[in-house]
Amino acid sequence: MTSPGTATLTRRAVRGASALRGGRFWRPTPFFVFGGLFWLVMTLAYWRVPMCCDFGQHAAVVERLKASLLHPRHPMADLPGTGSPYYSPYALAQGLFARLSGLAGWEVVKLAGPLNLLVLLTGLNRFVRTLTSRQWAPVLALAAMTLLWGTRAAWWSGYLGLMSMTGNLGYPSTFAIGLALWAWAWAGLLRRASAWWSYAGLGALIGVILLVHPISSVAAVTGVAALALRTPGARWAASL
Repeated sequence: MTSPGTATLTRRAVRGASALRGGRFWRPTPFFVFGGLFWLVMTLAYWRVPMCCDFGQHAAVVERLKASLLHPRHPMADLPGTGSPYYSPYALAQGLFARLSGLAGWEVVKLAGPLNLLVLLTGLNRFVRTLTSRQWAPVLALAAMTLLWGTRAAWWSGYLGLMSMTGNLGYPSTFAIGLALWAWAWAGLLRRASAWWSYAGLGALIGVILLVHPISSVAAVTGVAALALRTPGARWAASL
């Protein structure tokens, strides 16, 4: 019992990712569960589905860079590769990995699929969580992103339909779209009190997207501009 006037301190149960500090078990979020299952299933499907369409072209880029990082030949003809838009920092990293590991170009592109999907899923989750705190929102966003394309497969760059992703996860466009989602999340968190390096880092990230996949950089910049107008108190919003 406590005497009158004596305050009683109580400790509220902690839920969510911080539950470990409160002595309770960690509870994964819905997106951690369903996003993880999606990553596993799509990775297995991507490795299972035969190579098609632009896959050989991206594999040829890696092979050219594997042969010569500084002076690669054109990926589709026996010509100098100077000025080819396919030779980006993303492709250069793949070519360097191929040289160090000894893997073929098609094997490197296949291995890039799970990594690109991880960047895409984490970027989607982070961006949606800047818009709402509802834990099921990223799961619904993932369903909308993959199902609203329909059931017809189109294995071209930038298509994120459920069927299309079984063939294009290893493409630079998938990696660039994932970075664009991270850029949108970054832009959504900026406030007036943010340090200058936060804006510089966001600009550098957009620059990387531009070099990896120029078309995706247009969407990235458009989204950042929209979030700048939406975010009250941001330095850049005041200048627009």
